[in-house]
Amino acid sequence: MQKYEIRNNRRMRNQIAFYQHLGAVATALLVASISAWVLWNSTLLLEAMIWQALILGLIYLISKPARQDFKPGLSRIAFFALLPMIYVLSWRVPLDLFFIYSIVWIACVPNHLPKSRAWWSLALVIAGWYTIRLTLLNNDEALPKTLLEGTFHMFALISAIAAKESTLANEKTQLLNRELLATQHLLSEASRDRERTRIARDLHDLLGHHLTALTINLQVAGRLSNGDAKAKVDQCHALSKLLLSDVREAVSRLREMPIVNLKGLLGIAVKDLPQIEVSLDIDEQLQVSDVDTADAFLKFVQEATTNTLKHSKATLAVIAARIKDDQIVVRYSDDGGGCSTLIPGNGITGMQERFTRLGGNIDIQCQPHFALRATAPITT
Repeated sequence: MQKYEIRNNRRMRNQIAFYQHLGAVATALLVASISAWVLWNSTLLLEAMIWQALILGLIYLISKPARQDFKPGLSRIAFFALLPMIYVLSWRVPLDLFFIYSIVWIACVPNHLPKSRAWWSLALVIAGWYTIRLTLLNNDEALPKTLLEGTFHMFALISAIAAKESTLANEKTQLLNRELLATQHLLSEASRDRERTRIARDLHDLLGHHLTALTINLQVAGRLSNGDAKAKVDQCHALSKLLLSDVREAVSRLREMPIVNLKGLLGIAVKDLPQIEVSLDIDEQLQVSDVDTADAFLKFVQEATTNTLKHSKATLAVIAARIKDDQIVVRYSDDGGGCSTLIPGNGITGMQERFTRLGGNIDIQCQPHFALRATAPITT
């Protein structure tokens, strides 16, 4: 049920982003259509359509769903170019309905700027419209019109911020849910390991003890008997020794059995991560026989993916695991831009300390892409 909820939440988030994008483009098309109808017999029609075609293209870019708050490339350029272009259009073609374009722009602000700058953007939009109406258009009702339209912009901004914060809260909840599922899986494997250890101990202490006593008694009985009876006793003695050997071998296998499938554990930790695709390059048979080691690799992957989501523009991450020189090696890398310098925070410092206690290590690579490599000895 929990896994289904994660997939369902991700699908819902993608649908909301798509509908927001569709709504922004549809609104721009409607405004352009109405303005064309109003200006049909005007000499300003061609100029208005050219400007609005450019505005439509910019709105398409800035409202398109993407994974980062600060979008790179064309999208970011489009965001900062759109508002001045709206003002130029309103100055060249004096129609009151063009303020709707800036409402669309302000609704996209939370996807491009932090919350504190979003409110400054609202003040900038209101001041811009007031200046245009007062100076360029010589509008006598500049102040009341600007204040009225400003309330529309404020409502759009508040709604957009609320939607953004809701999405972030939902993603944080999903992250905690994945961590919980992975921890439950690890605890379940640890519980099964404890049960195997208990069974092995009981087999050794109870059955092994009685079989040892039986073997000794049969050995004594073989010395005291003769003839056909001695042959039967010797046969039973040999069978008891064989059975005792089998019990000891079964106990050893139970104690040596690996407890955690590494691919299954890490697969739970990265399943359905928001805004990033994760590829697992891990052998299905790779097992970890120590709970602390398995937990260290789990925390390593969780911290690495969290850093990617917070600080990187990556869309793909690869997790590879191998056994090399009696050590388990897990490497995490993404396709982000890397970093020039890295000052380890509490997360990476904590990971380093955890692996040092296990006798392992963590290596960090910043260029050309960010990568982390964790090693821990195979516990026997």
